[in-house]
Amino acid sequence: MNGFVYFFHDVRTGVSGGGPAVWDPSGEETYTCRFYDWRWLQPPTGRLDFGDFTLPNSLRHEVVEPLRRYRLSYAELGLELDLEWTALMAPHEIRYGNLSTMTGARHFDQPGRMTGSLLLDGERLEVDCYSLRDRTWGPHRPGASRSGDYLWAIASPEDHWHAITIASDEPGVDTVMNGYLVRDGELGELVRGQRRVLERRAGAPVRVLLEAEDDRGRHLRAHGDVRTALRWFGWPGRLAFWTLTDWRWDDHQGWGEDQEFFPREQARSLMEPPAASDLG
Repeated sequence: MNGFVYFFHDVRTGVSGGGPAVWDPSGEETYTCRFYDWRWLQPPTGRLDFGDFTLPNSLRHEVVEPLRRYRLSYAELGLELDLEWTALMAPHEIRYGNLSTMTGARHFDQPGRMTGSLLLDGERLEVDCYSLRDRTWGPHRPGASRSGDYLWAIASPEDHWHAITIASDEPGVDTVMNGYLVRDGELGELVRGQRRVLERRAGAPVRVLLEAEDDRGRHLRAHGDVRTALRWFGWPGRLAFWTLTDWRWDDHQGWGEDQEFFPREQARSLMEPPAASDLG
């Protein structure tokens, strides 16, 4: 089972959006997954106090300790969640520069641990797992002009990694643009590498390989087996496969994600063509 708590705020209009989602292999579409309440259109909130705010759909975000501890809660439509996230390390900031359509934006990623509980359709689920949070601020264009990927895995506080890749000129190969590697507690910046999808199912990745190198000269070779993939059109003009992925690297096993995204115009080409016998 995988899930997100994801939200945004437009300071120009005072409009916020977002919400939680939960999915497993029993339903991998936004209309068949275990729970989905991502809302673009919510009543305007006006200016928000980032330290403690509640969106119109009941999602509440509280800063307990800046850049270290946060609380999240929600109670609507058959889901109640009460979660607390605690950081494993300081945020790792990425400056987009010319690497993204969000030129001028700033972004960081931060690994942590999520604890708490969900009450979903009357079933209580205890939560105690690693989790990555991120934040982007500044000028933002929600579409995607190129495909790419957002990968991460955490085995322990001393061994984890994160990478952002963008499609290269070689079909089926993404180039590592940025990210980090923590090995035995030592942090390094990813400076080069490639990601390949070895197998797909109904468009979504099933087996993934990441090979990268950091600025300390250390090599990372990580194999990912996707357990479940939500097909998500959360941002206009962008299809994302938001996955729960079982990653293996060095002598480690760690859960994480492989968030693969495509411009809407490329989505059709990902789908498996029908068999000739199905065409009549």
